Amino acid sequence: MNPPPHPFCPDPSLGEITRANQASSSARLAPRPSLFALLLATPLRRNLLVAVTLAVIGGLGSWTYQGVRRSLQEIRASELTTVLDAEVKGLEVWSEEKKREAERWAQDPRVRQSITELVALSREGPQAGERLWRSPARARLFEILAPVMQDTGSVTVNVIDRSGVVVATRFREYAGVRVPAATLAHLEEIFQGHTRFVRPLREEARIGAGPLPLFPRPVLWVEAPVRNDRGEIMAALGFARFADEEFTNILKVARPGKTGEVYAFDESGLMLSESRFNDELKRVGLLPDSPEARSALTVQVRDPGGDLTAGHVPDLEPAARPLTRLAALAVASRFKSDSSASQRGVLVEPYRNYRGVEVIGAWKWLPEYDMGVAVEVGAHEAFAPLTYLNIMFGTLFGLFTLSVLAALGSSFLVERLRRQVGEARQLGPYKLEREIGEGGMSRVYLATHALLKRPTAVKILKPAVATDEMIARFEREVRLASQLSHPNTIEIYDYGRSPEGVFFYAMEYLNGVTLETLVGCDGAIPAPRAIHILRQLCGSLREAHAKGLVHRDVKPQNIMLCERGGEFDVVKVLDFGLVKDLDKPDPRDITQFLRILGTPLYMAPERIRHPASADPRSDVYSVGAVAFHLLTGRRLFEAETDLDLTHQVLNAPPRRPSECAPGEIPEELDNLVLRCLAKDPAARPQRMEELLMVLHVLSAWHPWTQSAAAEWWQRYRASGGAALSSPAAQRSAA
Repeated sequence: MNPPPHPFCPDPSLGEITRANQASSSARLAPRPSLFALLLATPLRRNLLVAVTLAVIGGLGSWTYQGVRRSLQEIRASELTTVLDAEVKGLEVWSEEKKREAERWAQDPRVRQSITELVALSREGPQAGERLWRSPARARLFEILAPVMQDTGSVTVNVIDRSGVVVATRFREYAGVRVPAATLAHLEEIFQGHTRFVRPLREEARIGAGPLPLFPRPVLWVEAPVRNDRGEIMAALGFARFADEEFTNILKVARPGKTGEVYAFDESGLMLSESRFNDELKRVGLLPDSPEARSALTVQVRDPGGDLTAGHVPDLEPAARPLTRLAALAVASRFKSDSSASQRGVLVEPYRNYRGVEVIGAWKWLPEYDMGVAVEVGAHEAFAPLTYLNIMFGTLFGLFTLSVLAALGSSFLVERLRRQVGEARQLGPYKLEREIGEGGMSRVYLATHALLKRPTAVKILKPAVATDEMIARFEREVRLASQLSHPNTIEIYDYGRSPEGVFFYAMEYLNGVTLETLVGCDGAIPAPRAIHILRQLCGSLREAHAKGLVHRDVKPQNIMLCERGGEFDVVKVLDFGLVKDLDKPDPRDITQFLRILGTPLYMAPERIRHPASADPRSDVYSVGAVAFHLLTGRRLFEAETDLDLTHQVLNAPPRRPSECAPGEIPEELDNLVLRCLAKDPAARPQRMEELLMVLHVLSAWHPWTQSAAAEWWQRYRASGGAALSSPAAQRSAA
């Protein structure tokens, strides 16, 4: 038996193992030719590698190009659809308002009495036209309607009885004239009890070939039924407006880019609104070269077979040309089922428009108006990014080495920007911790200042919308909002750009609950607490108005209730993203970009009619709507659609809070809220100072104590509400 080895003596067997391992390691560590070296070992392999690489790059290039093209087409389709829907909605809101206005006057007892006499007079035999013209009833009717005609810009008013006779008109030549059967057919729905918007028509077609047309410009009509004392429809009351004014102006609101336009057309392809390119149409011969020439009811939406602006001379006269592809699809949809899906479409493959220019477009047929609406933009402008892509791929294929470097460099740059913008952890002195909110244009992060260690909300503009123009607009509006120092206004700490050009700004981070969430959880709140909240809200807005700034987006989602410095129920007004400077208007105002967005629930009526308007009294109205929501737990107006809601905001009288509130409301507060909600800005309190004076007195009679507020916040935290914090509210600013 061998003795065990001494502890300090190596075991002989270990030496064998070590040598074996050394041999194995030497074999593993011996240099081997790399795969890249093997591929370049012979000229044939090198040529094959180059060919395969070129084929892969070519395939990837083609695949990428097609993918980008498809993505760009999807983006353009979405943009065109958005513009089209906004224009159609604007047209519907405008026409509904005019129809209800016509109905209101058609139901006026004085108007009905005058028209009853005129209808009876038209049935008294020959020479009815002269009797109608000289009738006191006609003079009395126009005396009644004169103010509304002046206020609404109506060109004229006429009344047509069920037999088609014009019984009231401003023009002697029309009195007693019987309109053609086609016009009478247009009026059939009115005689069935419906108010109609009648698209622009030529006077020759509407009134017949007898009297000469008295309107040198296209005219549209809003017709409402007039009933006699027995409730029977006896005539149609029509208000006329020039189509190249309000109607065309509505279709001008959202013209996309430099070549985009929105226009209306009928089933024959006749344009019903003014073209954006009237001067160009005169040069190419589609319009007479005279100042009075207008494209509405003159230009046909037909394909000339080539680009007229480039000198193409068509073989066919305009009336013989085929409809453009868009117009043909829209007109064909008239015979399909009356559904939104079958009567609209988007064309992202270029086609020729009525000028022969290559365009892309979207269309929608409106059966209730018997006309189509189209939005088009030049294909060259829409697909301009592809021009640069073609140049890039040409360079890639021309110079193989540079193409590889460019591809690697582009990938590196894209990844770098993605990390910095999408997952950025550091922006200037702010360390980003986590995303707490996202909107259509930006993201909001919880961040910490590197030195102060103060929690901060940092808002970052998304790369997709971070154009120089958009950044300039945001910088201007952040600077405006940063002028405010009221304790109830959210504080802007800082703004800037990272070295890579990422725009951001920092604001105070709030823990609390929005008024929308507060009412959603608790319902109507006590009047003393509402007074306490409204005083702080009005104080914030008073400072903004004093500096010439109007908020224009006051709503419960943008008002935060917090605990700050041991004080409870501290109000913070958020989201000055739509702020407007009254003293220094800027043509690059962001609200011009956002003019068609938002809900009308808390918007003043004048803001809906004129979205770009800036009047401190619009904020007064919004404060009234917020107060109504707090006191009643209900919204000021309830509607299933935005269109119905818009109509109520414009026309429906507001309710008193006391009529809907579950608790008692001081009479002074009830009256103050109702004044704020007046449709006419002149009938509202003119300044925030007026609201504050009333609220100050009310707070003395109906105090809200800190102990009551502290008790609510204790219950709120106990229920888990403390988890709700400013991210939810500050998300609205994103």
